[in-house]
Amino acid sequence: MRYLLSTFLVFYYCVVNAQMIDSTAIKQEESWSLKEAPIYWKFSPFDFISILSTFGADVEVRVNKTYAFQAGIGVIPNFSQFMTNRIFVGYDSMHGYKLRGELRRYMPVKTNRYLAAGVLFRHLIVKDEFAVGMEPFSNQWGGTNFVYFQRVPIRANRININLDLKYGFQTVKPQGYVFDFYVGMSLRSLNVINNSEMPDGVEFPDNGDIWSLNDNMSLFYPTPIAGLKIGFAQR
Repeated sequence: MRYLLSTFLVFYYCVVNAQMIDSTAIKQEESWSLKEAPIYWKFSPFDFISILSTFGADVEVRVNKTYAFQAGIGVIPNFSQFMTNRIFVGYDSMHGYKLRGELRRYMPVKTNRYLAAGVLFRHLIVKDEFAVGMEPFSNQWGGTNFVYFQRVPIRANRININLDLKYGFQTVKPQGYVFDFYVGMSLRSLNVINNSEMPDGVEFPDNGDIWSLNDNMSLFYPTPIAGLKIGFAQR
């Protein structure tokens, strides 16, 4: 987490101090009101066809010609998670939600360009039953066999916290349509919380796929991102 915080502070400092707002602009901001502010509602079409199919929306509120805030929420329903069925992974259910927020700074000359720093929180809940071996013994080849297997219900929480740094292009058509395209870098942390109760003397088995459910597993990694949002202007 300290790497996420350090990177966020450096990026935020650069964005805010890229250009100083003069005193005239500050006085204009004092008259800002939500009722009069431009508001844009957006949807991410590629979220529907991603590995974790998500249904959600974002809303951007312009503070002035330079700054804007954007917030979003998404639902990850079990019925749309085709990668979790018995053919691909084998989980009984996988569902959750996303929350995200973003600060944008639009460029002074090319006003449809922007820099942004945002945070995304994703909570994924996985439920299944694992077959665990009971009463192990060594076979004639030196391997391990079990007298019988027992089905154990599993419930795990996979929690992602992402810091997203973006450079984007947004255009608002005269008809009110909004197109928002961006590229950037996402710094991601993953933590798994699994409180499933295993039989005495049995450790949690390694499920061996990309959705690890091992308790206290943590991971930090950067990855490039690109996306497209489409929507409409409220006013």
